[in-house]
Amino acid sequence: MAGRTNASGVADAGAKADSIRQRTLHESSDQGCLPVHNGVLPSEEKVPQKQSGSQCSLHVWSRKTLLNRKDIPKHLQFNPYIETGYRPLLSAWGCIMSLFYFHNETINIITHGVPMLYILLRWKTLLPWSEITVPLLPWTHLVSTVSPWVGSTIYHLFMNHRAGESCYKSLLHLDMFGIWITQSFGALTTVYASVFCLSETLIWKVLVVYCFVSLWCLYKDLLAVLGGFVGALRVPEKWIPGRLDLLANSHHIMHVVVVYAVYHLHQGAVLDMVWLSRNTTCTLVQSEAML
Repeated sequence: MAGRTNASGVADAGAKADSIRQRTLHESSDQGCLPVHNGVLPSEEKVPQKQSGSQCSLHVWSRKTLLNRKDIPKHLQFNPYIETGYRPLLSAWGCIMSLFYFHNETINIITHGVPMLYILLRWKTLLPWSEITVPLLPWTHLVSTVSPWVGSTIYHLFMNHRAGESCYKSLLHLDMFGIWITQSFGALTTVYASVFCLSETLIWKVLVVYCFVSLWCLYKDLLAVLGGFVGALRVPEKWIPGRLDLLANSHHIMHVVVVYAVYHLHQGAVLDMVWLSRNTTCTLVQSEAML
């Protein structure tokens, strides 16, 4: 009898332990995460409502939930040399929570998210407002400097949203639109300063032509989105595949270089706006022309 009682107790204890383990896994899993198998997202009808997928059975903040390239959808496999560190398909909240653990998009989010927050929080100190009297240009400049960081941060944060490829393409277009705003309106201050000493008629003609050329470039940029990804050099991760998945790959380097470039664009624009506000050079040139 004692043997049977001990065996029964062990069995009950084992069953209780299994029950606790299953309940813990279920409660700790990310409810916004959908399973992915070989890059294919199953239909919602096939996903059990009370079970999380095999790729999402661990806590969403755990680094162990990160996937290999072969385990994510095809539209996210655009860099063949980044092999690991991919987030699973997540809900919007799951994407936001991915800010709190390290993955292969973390550096991309930080390098453009920090400049975005800095500009939005400290815009009053970015320009010498007391020295600038020209209208519109200061605000145009601020919009052009913050736009690429807004689009890029949103794109990299939500690119693995479970809505799929259509959502990804919309986010990519948003990213490209932010870049276009910087390329077009970021140079507007310099263009205006370059023609400032011309007649008012010529100034407006130059600005109108510039705006139409910028719109044409926007159209061409949207068509070239896919080609831009395919044609990238992928250096240095091309030389050591899988070694730079989380840090220092080509996209990370590009993010840092772009921030540095826009910083110098900002410095030049400030000088141009101060010069335009003082407006002494053109007066001197016109006076000499009259003599």
